[in-house]
Parts: sequence; structure tokens; C-alpha cells
Amino acid sequence: MLAARSAQEKPMSDEIRIAKLEADVQHIQSDVSEIKTALNRLRESFKSFRSEISRDLASFKTEVAKEFGLVAKEHGSIWTAIESVKTAVESLRTDIERAKLWMLVTGVGTILSVWGAAFALARFLKP
Repeated sequence: MLAARSAQEKPMSDEIRIAKLEADVQHIQSDVSEIKTALNRLRESFKSFRSEISRDLASFKTEVAKEFGLVAKEHGSIWTAIESVKTAVESLRTDIERAKLWMLVTGVGTILSVWGAAFALARFLKP
């Protein structure tokens, strides 16, 4: 088998070998150049993507801050409305307490008046 192989192999001269190596090196160099070009394009695409993401993130932050401001305003107005309702309820409680006191005084006064009238009638009608 070795004899068959050596018979098939042709002896190469050094010049042919060097020429073949130079051709292979040229292919490797062109491949490296293509890889460098692709890497540069990838780097530029990544920079572009990164700047686009930065812009989008800044826009998102601005929008969130704006929405948060609106929510804070609404939250503030809700608290103002709640405080207003609390004040109205306290005012209503005060009015109810005053009405209770008035009804109590009026009721006691009416009862005393009726008793007084009853005693007065009883005196006048006493034989």
C-alpha cells in the first residue's frame, strides 16, 4: 500500500510548494480581511443599536416620569377630595349633634310644659 501511494505521489519541487503556500496564505489573508470587515460592520451595527436603545430608554424614562407626574397630580387631587369629604362629614356630624341637642332641649321643654299645664289644670279643677 505504501508502495502504491509513493507511486501515486509526485515529488513536488520547493518552488511549487512555496507557490501553493503563498496561494493558501493569500486565501487566509482575504478571509481575515472579510472577517475584519464583518466585525467592523457588526461593531457599527452594535453602536447604532446601542444608541437607539439609549434613545428609546430615555424616551421611556421621560414618558414614565410624565405619567408618574399625572398620577401624582391625580393622587393629590384624590387626597384633596378625600379631605373635603372628611370636612363635610365632620360638619354634618356637628350639625347632627346640634340637632340632637335642640331636639332634646325642645323635647324636655315640651314635656315640662305639658306637666306644668297638667298641674295647673289639676289645681284649677280641684274642688
